[in-house]
Amino acid sequence: MKNINNRLKLLILVTFILSTGISQQVLAEPMDHSQHQGQKSVKQAKTICQKIAVTCGKTVTSAFAPNGDFWRIWSQQDNIYYQISPDNGQNFGIAKAVGIAKEKISARNENRPKIAFDSKQGVYLSWASPREKKYTADIRYSYSSDYGKTFSTPITVNDDGLLTGHSFNEMVVNDEGDVSIVWLDGRLKQRKDAGNGSAIFIASGNMTKAKSQFVNQEVVNGTCVCCRLAVDYNQQGKLAILWRHIYGDNIREFAITTLGEQSTPYQVSHDHWKINGCPHQGGALSIAQDNRYHMVWYNQGDKGKGIFYSYSNDAGKSLSLPLAVGEQAAQAAHPHMSERKGVIDIVWTQFTGTEHQLWHQQSTDKGVTFGIARVLATSTKGSDRPFIVQGQNNSFVSWHRFQQGHWLNQL
Repeated sequence: MKNINNRLKLLILVTFILSTGISQQVLAEPMDHSQHQGQKSVKQAKTICQKIAVTCGKTVTSAFAPNGDFWRIWSQQDNIYYQISPDNGQNFGIAKAVGIAKEKISARNENRPKIAFDSKQGVYLSWASPREKKYTADIRYSYSSDYGKTFSTPITVNDDGLLTGHSFNEMVVNDEGDVSIVWLDGRLKQRKDAGNGSAIFIASGNMTKAKSQFVNQEVVNGTCVCCRLAVDYNQQGKLAILWRHIYGDNIREFAITTLGEQSTPYQVSHDHWKINGCPHQGGALSIAQDNRYHMVWYNQGDKGKGIFYSYSNDAGKSLSLPLAVGEQAAQAAHPHMSERKGVIDIVWTQFTGTEHQLWHQQSTDKGVTFGIARVLATSTKGSDRPFIVQGQNNSFVSWHRFQQGHWLNQL
């Protein structure tokens, strides 16, 4: 009977790991990883799927262009492929490879290529390219001035020349082509006084104004090493960044800063998640026209477990009482959110034991109250993180399901 109980416990543990995406390192290994890359998942994809199709991608990144076209990109066979839909994802053109030389591309979980647009037919791509040593990579960048017909020769954004971690890149571009790229950077580990974790660096440029030099600047040191960053512009045009920070003795809490407006980041969550491992769970940030900062995050602390939503009217200095989202017993995880004209949409995944579910909950009063949560879609083969993307007139949820394909639905 004892052996049966042990096997049952092991089965539950493995099921939980597979369904949430939390790495085994969280539970079994001390943290000694600078940046996680996608070498293994890319190799697996090659052995499973050789045709050129979005179903072969481990992850999908998507965005609407200013003209209303919906773009989706994925990595396959050391290329970035893209497809364009003119009708909100109902139909797509043929898959095309971005016209650049092949190279390794990280594309799994929290770490995947990014796409953005300006109002002048510009298409911007950024990704992490693994280097020869495990957990090392460079941040790469390419730009198209003719709506994807041609792309510039990729350049490396990080300027340190070190064989260390540079990954988990996020990118924002405004209508005028001002591009900002932020990422997790391991270069400060070279210093004797280096703290725990990684650092956030930022680089900016504008290809339309011949500002192609990405000068690197340190934002903050001591961040978690494997959770994606969340970025958005506030109403003053300042870039805000939300990330998982390391406080004290491996207490992993979320923090936020608005560049140019504060010298010290604000601590957002206070869930007291002490973990010497890699959560692989970043947060999400969306700033409204009234400058209210809306945020979601995931923690497993002794003071807070699961997904939480909160808003701030002073850029994160103080927050509304965090609202628990989803069912902790059903492994609610991987939240994403977006605000549009006072409507707050939150999506996340849950697991029933046999299928993955995509859940949605909405507020129509700027985050004060929320309606009933509902299931939007399911998957039996595992799933990617869900993301909310903004169209011209509506919000959409983008969800990639392994072996089932990419799914887009208006919220």
